[in-house]
Amino acid sequence: MDQSLSIAILAYPGSLKSAVYGLQDILGHAARISDTGMKLDLLEDFSAAVDRYDAVVLPPSAGTVRLEEVPALPAFLQHLHGRGAVVCSACTGLTFVAAAGLAEGRKVTTHWGLEQRLSAAYPDLRLDTDRLLIEYSDLITAGGLMAWVDLALALIERFLGYPVAVATARHFIVDFRRRDQRRFRRFLPELRHGDASILKVQHFLETRSGDDVSFADMVRTSGLPARTFQRRFKLATGLAPKQYLQELRIERARDLLIETDRPVSDICFAIGYNDPPSFVRLFSRLSGLTPGAFREQYRRQPDMAG
Repeated sequence: MDQSLSIAILAYPGSLKSAVYGLQDILGHAARISDTGMKLDLLEDFSAAVDRYDAVVLPPSAGTVRLEEVPALPAFLQHLHGRGAVVCSACTGLTFVAAAGLAEGRKVTTHWGLEQRLSAAYPDLRLDTDRLLIEYSDLITAGGLMAWVDLALALIERFLGYPVAVATARHFIVDFRRRDQRRFRRFLPELRHGDASILKVQHFLETRSGDDVSFADMVRTSGLPARTFQRRFKLATGLAPKQYLQELRIERARDLLIETDRPVSDICFAIGYNDPPSFVRLFSRLSGLTPGAFREQYRRQPDMAG
């Protein structure tokens, strides 16, 4: 499997040129200072066959997004997402994510001025426009017109590491406070393994991790015999299915501890566990801190980018 980093910026009609070129500049600089071989493509044709990408980025637009001008783009996103790409949108770019059905009941963000129109067009879309950035392993959405900068730094942190993201922010003199050591340990599962059956289960777990998901549900989603599924899942992700689901749920808990003031017991139930003491023990084992200590220590973190 080819592990070289590849990112595509989708320059759809009306996309903001400053964002398109700015994404190229920021991502390109990060690749240079990290000495990473990055394939960075600018795509305008969404009907042709394409290579697999690690991430595809939908920049904001200067005006209203018109789906009829790029009818092939939603299916294009579905195709790349189905091959393991992290789909990213800033501001109006969320329109294409919604049209492709990639949110699947998860909270996403965009510019607050688009909330009413997108909610009317896509009633199942769960918008949280109070948040600047919402991340999942396979989907990242960012808020307003300039949030593509935060989106670029999130991608750099994810693929090239936190120090490279900090150095890039300092080079361009942009605010990095929102992304100051958000976690002591992150769970970013491998999506580039090339096993379509296992990737299908990973996408399923991303949207259902808060539900009562069983091993049988995973097997059924994969379409594979149980033993074959278990063997291939461990080979593709490095974890057994139960361990993977635990890691995914605890990562959700870290987000909720950082982003909200919800009680630990509420977070326990929200991520799919029914026994708060057992949840605290699991969180402590995987994170090295109790949920309360994790929240407290994060909130004492200094501004690492200052």
